[in-house]
Amino acid sequence: MAMKQTKATSLVVLSAALLFVTACSDKKETAQPSASPAATATAQAAVNPLGKYDPPIEVTAVRSLSVSTKFRDGESIENNVWSRAYEQRLGIKVKYLWTANAGDYAQKLNVSIASGELADIMQVDATQLKQLVDSGQAEDLTALFEKYASPLAKKIVTEDGRQMKAATYGGKLMAIPRTGSPSDSSQVLWVRADWLKKLNLPEPKTMQDVFQISEAFTKQDPDGNKVDDTFGLALTNALQASGIASLKPFFNGFHAYVDHWIQDSSGRLVSGSIQPEVKTALAKLQEMYRAGQIDREFAVKDVAKVNEQIIAGKIGMQFGAWYTANTPLQGSKNQDPTADWRAYGLPSIDSTPASLQIDMPVTQYFVVKKGAKNPEAAIKMLNLMVELGFSENANIEQYFIGKDGFLYNTYPLLFVSPVNGNLNIHLHLTQALAAKDPSKLNLEEKGYYDKIIDYRNGNTKNFYEEGMYGNVSAWPYVKDKLDNKLVKEQQFFGAPTKTMSQKGAILSKMMLETFTKIIMGESPVDDFDKFVADWHKLGGDDITKEVNEWAAQQK
Repeated sequence: MAMKQTKATSLVVLSAALLFVTACSDKKETAQPSASPAATATAQAAVNPLGKYDPPIEVTAVRSLSVSTKFRDGESIENNVWSRAYEQRLGIKVKYLWTANAGDYAQKLNVSIASGELADIMQVDATQLKQLVDSGQAEDLTALFEKYASPLAKKIVTEDGRQMKAATYGGKLMAIPRTGSPSDSSQVLWVRADWLKKLNLPEPKTMQDVFQISEAFTKQDPDGNKVDDTFGLALTNALQASGIASLKPFFNGFHAYVDHWIQDSSGRLVSGSIQPEVKTALAKLQEMYRAGQIDREFAVKDVAKVNEQIIAGKIGMQFGAWYTANTPLQGSKNQDPTADWRAYGLPSIDSTPASLQIDMPVTQYFVVKKGAKNPEAAIKMLNLMVELGFSENANIEQYFIGKDGFLYNTYPLLFVSPVNGNLNIHLHLTQALAAKDPSKLNLEEKGYYDKIIDYRNGNTKNFYEEGMYGNVSAWPYVKDKLDNKLVKEQQFFGAPTKTMSQKGAILSKMMLETFTKIIMGESPVDDFDKFVADWHKLGGDDITKEVNEWAAQQK
């Protein structure tokens, strides 16, 4: 999920919803060598989670560094507000052996893993983590995390047991998972309510309502320009693999869960992409395409192109993530201040409520090299990140987004986010807005509150905050699904299996091509059955076997 990058919203991952006091004192702490598992497993004297090394220590690291990352004049990745905080507050000097852009980082790290020439701290993916564990190159962090992690760091990292389990091998914590919020991946229906009102249409509660609205938005000239130039539903060439104009919630409305491993009636894990409900949804999409409700050129239009159509007022309905209120919906509002975009939840095709498909947020892990002189230093750096981002002592403007909008939030070497952080921001804001009292909000939330008030007072440039966190946002519907346990979680969250690594890309390409051709009517709907048969033969059965072997090991 690519988050938006604006001054007010690029910090969505810093969901400062949990206010805890992280213990700290001015007492200095001498550098301690790595303890043996037997020693660290025993009861230990309390340590200061933010204690400063005296004398200072040096740790080495490697990291991915986006080309979009900017630094103040004269600064760099080794000289910035975060590197200085590590050194001044913790007595830790970080020396980067190398950095690489996102496209080259994985390949360069793979070379390092193969050669055994590793930094003390590195961010890895699931495959690389398994390689490091299997080759004995990763430090066991189980006892170190228990001893050194601050109460707040423990709260955030352990709140979702599945996320911790993703970094656990043989009962040992072999990395710090880059935790996040599963609910942030949720997607719902967004509709221009001003067009509904203009065409005298009901608010959508069922998928049948969605189809009626799609037809009307296509045929009844909702923009009033007397030209047949609008479409009922936004769709990109990525189909469900996008947070904007996505098919994921459309499939969910048919009780289908593409790109997900789900449990069947026997408890066995199966691919949601090959279930019969997907075929039913594709048949309806083909019907809508033939009726002109979907842009006939969608197959060659990426997210950016479809955003342009939405902003230009050519499409009044899209399925997408909660943050689409920023892009493209704020652009639509800028173009036409009367555009009244609202979220409408997750309509169902029948009397069974639709379940919300949510992803596993952990895709990256922070590993400490086996034998690093001070492996606990990584945990102390994590403590500082959560202290400055999520505690009562948080300082967003100095360490994450400056008053002038300058971004520091990509600088921390270790980074985690709390579960349901953005949902909790919504809940805090709605309480404050109803009471007209922001006194209980933290600094980040107060910034959102001010912009929502400004929007409600007439400044349409701040619609995006209302759309992300206010009354028209996705969160009331997401909360309802979570409260009623109407969610479909990703059931497989291990490293890619052997056959996945070999054939997963081929199967994904085959699925995209098949689904696209069916929607466009270039292939009959029954070609879905051929796709399923080919999926099984070309590696799907082996992947399913491997996934279930992995699942058996988790019990």
